Amino acid sequence: MTMTLRVDAAADPARQDNVVLFGSVEDGIDAAGRDLPILARAAALRALGDFTGKLGATSLLYDDSGSRRWLLVGLGEKAKVNGRAWRAAGAAAQVTLAGLGAESATCVLPAGARVGELATGLLLSGYRYDRYLQSEDAKAKHLASATLVPAPGDDVAAAIAALSRAECHARGASLARDLMNGPGNAVTPSHLAAAATAIAAESGGRIRCRVLGEPELEAENCRAILAVGAGSAEESKLIVLEYAPTGKVPAGRTLALVGKGVTFDTGGISIKPAALMEEMKYDMGGAAAVLGVFRALAELDLPVKVVGLVPTVENMPDGRSYRPGDIVVTRSGLSIEIKNTDAEGRVILSDALDYAKDFAPDLLIDLATLTGACVVALAHEAAGLMANDAGEAFVADLRESGDRSGERVWPLPMYAEYEELIKSDVADMCNTGGRYGGAIAAAKLLQRFADHSPWIHLDIAGTAWTGKERDITPKGGNGFGVRLLMDFIEGFGS
Repeated sequence: MTMTLRVDAAADPARQDNVVLFGSVEDGIDAAGRDLPILARAAALRALGDFTGKLGATSLLYDDSGSRRWLLVGLGEKAKVNGRAWRAAGAAAQVTLAGLGAESATCVLPAGARVGELATGLLLSGYRYDRYLQSEDAKAKHLASATLVPAPGDDVAAAIAALSRAECHARGASLARDLMNGPGNAVTPSHLAAAATAIAAESGGRIRCRVLGEPELEAENCRAILAVGAGSAEESKLIVLEYAPTGKVPAGRTLALVGKGVTFDTGGISIKPAALMEEMKYDMGGAAAVLGVFRALAELDLPVKVVGLVPTVENMPDGRSYRPGDIVVTRSGLSIEIKNTDAEGRVILSDALDYAKDFAPDLLIDLATLTGACVVALAHEAAGLMANDAGEAFVADLRESGDRSGERVWPLPMYAEYEELIKSDVADMCNTGGRYGGAIAAAKLLQRFADHSPWIHLDIAGTAWTGKERDITPKGGNGFGVRLLMDFIEGFGS
């Protein structure tokens, strides 16, 4: 979706079409002291109980001629009007007006409105992956433009800056969504590599990209990545992105991001059931998030170095596939006994985490659609967060970024006793830990490869794709992690 937004404090709402007004449960519509002819009708509608002000509630009014729409959007209870409320309000405005065939909107803001969050709601709601649809009627409908009118006395420059930030983050999230929702026959490891190369080429020199193919992976002893991808006709790869701003970077601030990039996961020899296997095109949600972050970073000069690593493979059954019972010696020299070839994500991440340590990061974060166990624990409301002792220093900041962005994370324990879950008689560890504690068992394996580097693991299996649309979250792949990490990176570099 391409949508143009602008901030214009001088715009006269009375002369615009498709004007959006916002209000709370307690006070109704808040026009910030503006004298608008429609306000009396809005008050009458509220008195009748037809507009409640509840979060996301909408009501339509028309002027005397019947040719001009006024949309009332609820923000909920005043004490609870936060970033999520403004994102939901933006989504409600987008979906309602676009559904009526409107092409533009003018949003009249109350004092202190969260401009960036409203813009995020407008930009990211109503998404549908429609690249392969021929019928225009079947494609998603969106506003082409919107004007945001700050309240008198509000800081216009701050509103413009907030809008610019939201647009940048939304472009990154939109790229991640497109990559996730693309079919497995199109979004292959080579496709991800091409996307990363394009991001670097368009970054104005801020980003460098290298792609390690199978010969380079052999030279680097990345045997875990090669083992998982051995059954596929697609070449396995490790994508390496490096971001540095054009200005001076403070010492001691290098962040490494690692994203699982299994572009299609059949389970391999331990093959999955046929039902819902088509959803396994989403198993590169971590990779999509990392590429989305770099798409956003390409526009910015943030005082931090960021390294992105994407191990990307297809996990397919074939005569060359790795097998249950195999022992894989990873780049680090540690060995993994393969008990289930469908626990492949942690295997490819082992090489990428070891490679990331070559950059001596001050913090290492990996994102992976890793375990169904995490979905059982947290459903679709939060990603699982697990950290080593050194990484714990950054957990509070990451959780705050999750709360601000709406991409929430929740900590799970990493007690030493959980090491028993990955114990093997024939290798340094095994890749599955039995029925219980599956999310933690996977994290415990990854922790071995982070070693002493400060490290946080995000299991995004329950949050990277969903079965229904809600506010700014679409059905299908949603690009989870881009806005979370961008918010965190902005603070990490300060």
